[in-house]
Amino acid sequence: MDLDRDPRGEPATDRLNYTAYRLGRALDRFTENLSLSHGVTLSQFLVLQVLGEGLPLSNAQLGRRTFVSSQAAHLVANELLELGLVRRGSHPTNRRIRLVQLTKTGWDLVQTCTQELRDHQRRLTEAVGEDLGNSIVAVLDHAARELAGGYFGDDEAEAEAVTRRQLTSRPRHVPSRLAASRLKALDREANGTPPA
Repeated sequence: MDLDRDPRGEPATDRLNYTAYRLGRALDRFTENLSLSHGVTLSQFLVLQVLGEGLPLSNAQLGRRTFVSSQAAHLVANELLELGLVRRGSHPTNRRIRLVQLTKTGWDLVQTCTQELRDHQRRLTEAVGEDLGNSIVAVLDHAARELAGGYFGDDEAEAEAVTRRQLTSRPRHVPSRLAASRLKALDREANGTPPA
C-alpha cells in the first residue's frame, strides 16, 4: 500500500542534529562490538579510553569525562578492577581521593582496541572520500551510511559481530529476527546439528 507524503515533509537527514545523532549511534554500535569482542562493555571501554590518556583520575573526573555520574563511574571502575584492567592508588595531596589508572593488562587492551579503531577510522575516511562538496551534513550523512553498512540492516554483518562477543549477559541490542536465525544456524553448524 502506498501512502501519500505530506508536502510539508522534509527528510530528517537534511538536518545536522539528526544526522550527527545517527552517526553517533553507528559509531557507538561499532565501538560496542569492538569492546565486547575483547571482553568489556562499551561503558567499560569508554573509561579505559579516558584512562588511556595516561593520567590517573578520580571517580568524579572519570564521570565527567565519560558523561555519567561519579557513582556510575565508580561502579564501572569497580568492574574493571575485578577484571584486572585498572588499579586504585592514592592521591598525592588528598587522602580521601582514590585515583584509578590502567594496569599493564589494561594498557595492552587499550592499545589493541585503539589500533582497531584507527584502522576502522582509516577505512571510513577512505570510504567517505574527499569529493563531497562543502556540506557538513552531507559528509556526516555519507559517513553514517558507510557505518550503517556494517550493522543497520546488514544481517550478515550483525550476526558476525554478535558471534565475536565474549560478553553476552548485557547486550544493548537485540539482533533482528533474520540475524538471530542466522546466529542459530551458525550455532547448529558449529555443534554439528542438522538444520531445523
